[in-house]
Amino acid sequence: MANQIKQLKQTWRLCSSVANAFKGKIRTTLGIRKPTKTCQIPELKRIVDETFPEDERGVFVEAGAYDGERFSNTSWLADAGWRGLYVEPSKQFSRWCSLRHMLNRVTVLNVAAGNENTSATLQQIGSLSTMSQATFEEYDRIDWAKQQIAKECKQQQTEVLKLDKILADQKIPEAFDVLVVDVEGYEENVFSGFSLAQWKPKLIIVELCDIHPDFQDNLELVESAGRVRQTILAAGYREKYSDSINTVFEVDAASSCSESKDSRIAA
Repeated sequence: MANQIKQLKQTWRLCSSVANAFKGKIRTTLGIRKPTKTCQIPELKRIVDETFPEDERGVFVEAGAYDGERFSNTSWLADAGWRGLYVEPSKQFSRWCSLRHMLNRVTVLNVAAGNENTSATLQQIGSLSTMSQATFEEYDRIDWAKQQIAKECKQQQTEVLKLDKILADQKIPEAFDVLVVDVEGYEENVFSGFSLAQWKPKLIIVELCDIHPDFQDNLELVESAGRVRQTILAAGYREKYSDSINTVFEVDAASSCSESKDSRIAA
């Protein structure tokens, strides 16, 4: 019975991804252009509309795509015709993401972005999936997260590639429009394999825990997130929006990057 229930859940998720693919296109046809209801940035549509013309079809990259719909910052852009690259280490989630965007100009890669080309262990915990051991241990101490760990945590080996290599291999243009990094505590590894000075995306959306109240006692995670924040700011960006979970950075035209040759974090 347990296996049958598990199979039914898997089938439902696959069907849901396909249904969302068609729903997204229908909404776009009807002129509805806004993020999914589970998007965690309430100001995201305003920010994007202020930055890009509404009829523009840009390019986005999202590291940590999950299923391409829930909590997504970019699914609505893909539905509107943007070219997208989703990077997702979970085999299961990348399959759901591919189905969700089967009608869009989107590539889904079943790899992780990191600081070197290697392999690593993914702790698969739904939307909290992480390759950061420190984050996994912290989640196991937080009430709202440990319940999810108990229900669905499983391990998976995944290929890791530098984001620089991923972007070059996929022929992503320099100065592309939107970069999203949502990797549950693995952000510093991602930015260690990424040259901001070279790629210079116009908007960067990152989950950073340095101001999240639930992580303030974990100096390792807070300091790591803080280094990522400072690296982005030093590369010629300014904060356009921030809350306890997400920060949106935009290129500051009035500033210049003091380390123009290479602004990646030292590995």
